[in-house]
Amino acid sequence: LKCIAPRGSSRTDKHPAHSAHSAQSPTAMAIAPSSAVTLTGAEQAVRAGIAAAQKSGWKVTVAICDAGGNLIALQRMDGCMPIGAEIATEKARSAILFSRETKLLEAAVNGEKSNGGERAALLTSGRVLMEGGVPIIDPAHGKIIGACGVSGVKPQEDAEVAKAAVNSLFPQAKL
Repeated sequence: LKCIAPRGSSRTDKHPAHSAHSAQSPTAMAIAPSSAVTLTGAEQAVRAGIAAAQKSGWKVTVAICDAGGNLIALQRMDGCMPIGAEIATEKARSAILFSRETKLLEAAVNGEKSNGGERAALLTSGRVLMEGGVPIIDPAHGKIIGACGVSGVKPQEDAEVAKAAVNSLFPQAKL
């Protein structure tokens, strides 16, 4: 970025911000390169998740959110509970906000019960801390660019579907 001096000023580096900038190393970046989940990618991931669920005979909702937790794409299969849309979306948001699979969050609250019968971690501080939320991590730079949330079957099955959805975006780098 180039600073332009106001009229009548001969130098821009007299401003404290300019001198602080010049003191930084030449490799310091003000803006980092990034990537994002596109609508096309989100729809692709949802389709892959739905296909994985159908293959196993499950009825689920699959949600894809961007890095800010904003919903990009969602499908609720026929026969899946309506609340599944909210739970799947919140699982994806929780995976983003906590920067990890929601399985780890649920285990932290419930302990390592993981048989799906206990649901003490259903809602905690406005977040859904239930298995089935998986971050989308770009292998090019290792940053979270979104997440997939799935709701409708047992916790491990929700996670299996979410991983199938995420893996469809990066077929060469499996979870």
